[in-house]
Amino acid sequence: MKKILPIVTACLLFGLTASAQTQKIPIESGWEFHEYNGSKPELAEWHSAVVPGLVHTDLLAQKLIPDPFYRDNEKKVQWVSDSEWEYRRTISADQNLLKHKHIDLVFEGLNTLADVSLNGKLILHADNMFREWRVDLRSYLKQGNNTLAIVFHRIRPEVARLEKAHPEEDEGKDTSALTKMITDKFKQASYVRKAAYEGGWDWGPNMVTCGIWRPAYLQCWEDQRIVNLGIAQPDISRQAAHINANIRVLSTGKANAVMKISYSQNGQGKSFTYPVTLHAGMNEISYPIDIANPKLWYPNGYGRQDLYQFKVTLTAGGHTADEVSTWSGLRSVVLNKERDSLGRKFEFIVNGIPVFAKGANIIPFDHFPTRMTAKRYRHFLQAAVDAHMNMMRLWGGGYYETQEFYDMCDELGIMIWQDFMFANATPPAFLKESIAKEVDYQVRRLRNHPCIAIWSGNNEISNGTEGSFFTDPNDGGGIPKAFKAMFDKMLSNAKPKTYTDYLQMFGYFIPGIVNKITPEIPYTSSSPTSDFEIQSAKFVSGDRHNYDVWWGNEPIENQANYKHRFVSETGIQGFPDLATIDAFTEPAERSATSDIMNAHQKNFSVNGNAVIGKIIKTEYKDPANFASFNYLSQLVQGESLKIYTEAMRRRKPFSMGFLYWQLNDSWPVISWATMDYYGRPKAAMYLAKHFFEPVLVSPHEENGKINIYVVSDRTTDEDALLDVRLMDFSGKVLWSKKITCKVKALSSEIVLSISKDELAGANYDPQKNFVSAKLVNDKGHVLSSNDLYFKRPKDLKYAKSSIQTDLSKQGDQYVLKIMSSALAPRAGITFGDEDVWLSDNYIDVLPNEPVLITIKSEASLEQLKSALKVIALDQL
Repeated sequence: MKKILPIVTACLLFGLTASAQTQKIPIESGWEFHEYNGSKPELAEWHSAVVPGLVHTDLLAQKLIPDPFYRDNEKKVQWVSDSEWEYRRTISADQNLLKHKHIDLVFEGLNTLADVSLNGKLILHADNMFREWRVDLRSYLKQGNNTLAIVFHRIRPEVARLEKAHPEEDEGKDTSALTKMITDKFKQASYVRKAAYEGGWDWGPNMVTCGIWRPAYLQCWEDQRIVNLGIAQPDISRQAAHINANIRVLSTGKANAVMKISYSQNGQGKSFTYPVTLHAGMNEISYPIDIANPKLWYPNGYGRQDLYQFKVTLTAGGHTADEVSTWSGLRSVVLNKERDSLGRKFEFIVNGIPVFAKGANIIPFDHFPTRMTAKRYRHFLQAAVDAHMNMMRLWGGGYYETQEFYDMCDELGIMIWQDFMFANATPPAFLKESIAKEVDYQVRRLRNHPCIAIWSGNNEISNGTEGSFFTDPNDGGGIPKAFKAMFDKMLSNAKPKTYTDYLQMFGYFIPGIVNKITPEIPYTSSSPTSDFEIQSAKFVSGDRHNYDVWWGNEPIENQANYKHRFVSETGIQGFPDLATIDAFTEPAERSATSDIMNAHQKNFSVNGNAVIGKIIKTEYKDPANFASFNYLSQLVQGESLKIYTEAMRRRKPFSMGFLYWQLNDSWPVISWATMDYYGRPKAAMYLAKHFFEPVLVSPHEENGKINIYVVSDRTTDEDALLDVRLMDFSGKVLWSKKITCKVKALSSEIVLSISKDELAGANYDPQKNFVSAKLVNDKGHVLSSNDLYFKRPKDLKYAKSSIQTDLSKQGDQYVLKIMSSALAPRAGITFGDEDVWLSDNYIDVLPNEPVLITIKSEASLEQLKSALKVIALDQL
């Protein structure tokens, strides 16, 4: 049994009696919970709880609910959200604790409506899960044992109360049935500062939860406390960094103090000492720091991710009052929106380099986020880096992530497009005070992370205000065509208050707070937005969410023609790995139409599984079984993203970013994710390794020609050899050409243009031939390879492949050699339920050209050989 130190003992160990320095004492053990005023004996009984944690995970640990992710158990746990829950623990206090002038009780997150009491006396009411809650316990604590209790209340009654108490929120607004239907759906999330996804989304379950979901501790201090240390970066270059250490100090009265500021990087640094006079209350102090020839932080693929440590020590009355430290990377980031001949740019410039943003959107990694671990974060983020991603959008319907998440993004060079947590509905004005505290807290908490590249006001609330401005029939952007009539009708009924509330919140109020704290970090009002600029074929600006394939039934090939500046959401769904499906179904339920499979398909407005089936039927031959259906669903998802991504990259610098929807899942589900809940990559994740690679060769059929584009995100030129072949599926080369070329830095250009007439003389048959393009640098390294097919897969006349495999163990990993006498298109490698990592998958194995794939697994060589299967399109 783990021994729990009482609070008084912990204070002695932390040295609180020997120094006046501020100390934090965790209070995350010894908690228990029960249903508040519950009717069932087993729920009224007190059970042990985990903090940080949530009531659903505590109930699951106590075997009081079934696994909500299994089969259709989601509907069996709905009663949890309709109950109220109480948590409690004991705080033991003796004179060593009570002699401190301030004993702050700190919760970094309470989800959501919570009454906190000490010894039966209410000391705090919390109503926002996205901010810190703090109360000084000094006047409430008694010597001996004290009972700390928290009651978490239901959300629905509070929303109803707020609606009744604030009728002004509906005054002057559109009251049509259509608008009411849409706004009522999001009212629960917008009226209470709680994560919107908990109530269900088109990829997630409806399980509204509660609990002490972030760290909890006591903070003991005397007369002064450093509240926050921010490293402002107004002027960064390779020659010099002119920065400021912005320090907030809370003081109980006037005091003469000394502030020591130091910074270091790889053991080298400097320190400075300044006298300072503190006044009672919050002191805002700023000191300039100049660093010559600084080591800068760069996004993945553009340079190193060097970090500096900054430390501040506050001395007053002859002793150390407080000391804090933080890490930060030095970089400049600009969102360039300058006018050009085709509209307005939308590109990120980091340290003077225009960066093509490559990446995905992130939703909650787990519906119950306290289950996330550093290992799981690392798995997903490293996979993104391995796929050459450099930016992630943290979606506004979830929550602000943990410190370790942002630390890893700093380390890995992943820029974060940080939405504020508002999704699809403008919050009411009566929440402004709460929102101000939330935004101030989160911006100050996150500002030192160099990964933060942009603050974004919200997710898609702009659709209800700007929709008609950024919808253009020629570019496939803005509101999906399937919903255009509905939004046009809604916008035609919109009242001035719809616009004034939106603009006041996201155009003035929130950016006013953000720009005061971090003026050097860009802010955009929403994603998507065109800032109310009318879009046309001749004027394109802003970012886009484009779902015309998924919602509008357009063929995936049309995406090659979309002309956008920056895509911040797009995608189609694909089924997860078969092993993941096995985890939430029984064998008889493993079909695209079973009730259980549909319970894990949340695209309710149009059955998502049927949409996937329709797209498969357009592109491929009918699958013979569910395993083939699963394989094709993943392929079509990956091919769709490949078409769109390559088109955007070919248009560089007109287009400067592509963030697909979405990287991950919050539970086992059929969705847009390219990695499922368990971290298993889908085909699209492997394809992303190629369509996001730093140098891309992209053959494209246009205007009666086959143009071979070479796109580079690298900052230096390099010489290369381009090898292009027209082949039949048996491997016969019908036409070929090799040319030397210069891969120009930060560019996209056509390096070879082939007339269709030129290929006609080689007995070119679009149903039986394909183009293979390969770019090799002067050291013999393959920079990029890509294949172009002239027809959809279902219309191609493949030669039957004969795939041979050879799996061997080499050191601490395995190597799989794959060969085929004929083209094996999109060869998918599986190992059943074995847990494996593959360097590549879903590849075109060209005739008689072996492919080597690295594999990591705890399984034995014999187990892997037994489980190994390879499937290819020609074999279906």
